[in-house]
Amino acid sequence: MTYYDYFGLTQAPYKITPDTDAFYAGGERGAILDALVYAIKRGEAITKVVGEVGSGKTMLCRLLGERLHGEVEIVYLMNPSLSPREILHAIAIELGLRVSAKTERFQVMKKLEAYLLKQHAGGRRVAVFVEEAQCMPWETLEEIRLLTNLETGQEKLLQVVLFGQPELDEVLSKAHVRQIKERITNSLYLPPLNREEVGDYLMFRLRLAGYRGVPLFSALAVRMLKRASHGLMRRLNILADKAMLAAYADGVQRIGARYVWAAMRDCEFGPRRRGIHPFAITTALAMALIAAGWLGVSVQGVTMPAIPDSKPAAASSLAPAVSPSAEPRVAVEARAEVLNDDADLFRTRLAATRAWLRGADENHFTIQVLLGDADQEAGMERFLRQAGMNEVLDRLYIYRAELRGKPMYGVVYGDFPDYAGAQAALENLPAPLRRHSPFLRNLHQVHAEWMEGTQEHAQDKGMNQVGHETKTG
Repeated sequence: MTYYDYFGLTQAPYKITPDTDAFYAGGERGAILDALVYAIKRGEAITKVVGEVGSGKTMLCRLLGERLHGEVEIVYLMNPSLSPREILHAIAIELGLRVSAKTERFQVMKKLEAYLLKQHAGGRRVAVFVEEAQCMPWETLEEIRLLTNLETGQEKLLQVVLFGQPELDEVLSKAHVRQIKERITNSLYLPPLNREEVGDYLMFRLRLAGYRGVPLFSALAVRMLKRASHGLMRRLNILADKAMLAAYADGVQRIGARYVWAAMRDCEFGPRRRGIHPFAITTALAMALIAAGWLGVSVQGVTMPAIPDSKPAAASSLAPAVSPSAEPRVAVEARAEVLNDDADLFRTRLAATRAWLRGADENHFTIQVLLGDADQEAGMERFLRQAGMNEVLDRLYIYRAELRGKPMYGVVYGDFPDYAGAQAALENLPAPLRRHSPFLRNLHQVHAEWMEGTQEHAQDKGMNQVGHETKTG
């Protein structure tokens, strides 16, 4: 018996591959889809859709294509790292035009214009959907903007929809791309699901899979899932699936907090903001304690102790805490020696990163592995020392960043000249680097965060030095 049979299901309820038959219209998704359909049929030049990794952009893109089928001819651009010349050829080839790599840009433009006019005369529109638009070079974005200049006396001949992560807004905020930003007539944002929507979404997917019973997840389990996934559908799917499997293994029909804990520990998911992955404190145990109110609350027969006022130590497992006084002195000293050794490695990677970022090409790409609080250096050290890291350490970089006024340490992997190479590396990351849902980033964004974090750090050190001199003066 599979766990699908055990829960009375006909199929997997929480697949992570986008399935338009499983589109959830809550969380404003249905309204956003309607707005996109309206914008394209109305002939708007450029529409922008921004959402976090795993928020449902690809699902929306595919469903939009289905809704417009027969009325709009759609060109899907899955590789945004194309050059301005390549983007024109790619669009022309997708439309079935006879061009080759040797065809001059001017000729490609003329063929495109002639084709678009012909389609317009026949009452059909043409739209270009760009996925991962935050990775597109600004010169290529400018080329797309120029394509939207093709028009009749009354209407645009081509519509463009940019699907991207929040970094897309950062790209478009630059002064040299303001002409593109001014052409964007609709800016849509995919918000994370709130707690009520998380519960609704979980049940919606279960019903689609054939479930007909009472709510499968307890109220506390739903709250924990909301916190751990930050309301992002892909993470919800992964966590819910693992929680169901854990409950099936125990022969339990209702999924409570302990099974969400198990799923969180397996995935090492924690709360996130703007596509980053906090580390250490925001681990599975910390999230479970937050969900239970941080006080003595009995959950599934397990009583969680009150949390003291002092700052809790970073937790990487659900093993019971041991009082320092109860540990043998030799064990405490041995652990301190390991941490000191780890600290050397941590500082070594910080220094290597500074040297790398000073000379890095900001048009390159890298892979964001995780981001953690700046006061969790011990957690970063343990991360660097885990099994299997030796083979990747020389390509692993740690930098200090300042995000929304909060000091953080970012960890990125590799330096790739093009998007395709970075994507290939992302798909073949070593196991220790796959645990925190890594994603691609432009190096210029990482460099900007590093510069800001370095300045803030310098200011903090300066203020602390002034304070020290005042006290001792």
